Amino acid sequence: MPSIGFLSRKKRILAFISVTKDLQSMVDAGDTDDEEVQFVLSMLMRKNKNFQKAAMMTALNLQHIGSKPLSELGFKFANEVRNNLKLFSVDKQADTDESA
Repeated sequence: MPSIGFLSRKKRILAFISVTKDLQSMVDAGDTDDEEVQFVLSMLMRKNKNFQKAAMMTALNLQHIGSKPLSELGFKFANEVRNNLKLFSVDKQADTDESA
């Protein structure tokens, strides 16, 4: 988990992006699968306070961030966190429509 400054929204989001991109590369290499990665992310949420804060900050700002800087797994997990917070999920299709 990369270091995060005190109350730094940008650094928290960048830390989440970094962790999820590393996990995505493991899936792409065939070292693990999506289900195992989702389990790892869930465990990180429970056991690592810094990751929990980073994931929450990303989920809360997902509508503004969009799907482009996030890996597929990171976007999916951030949307699941939004659903757990009773927030509307962010549609990946809407993000691509705005850029067209």
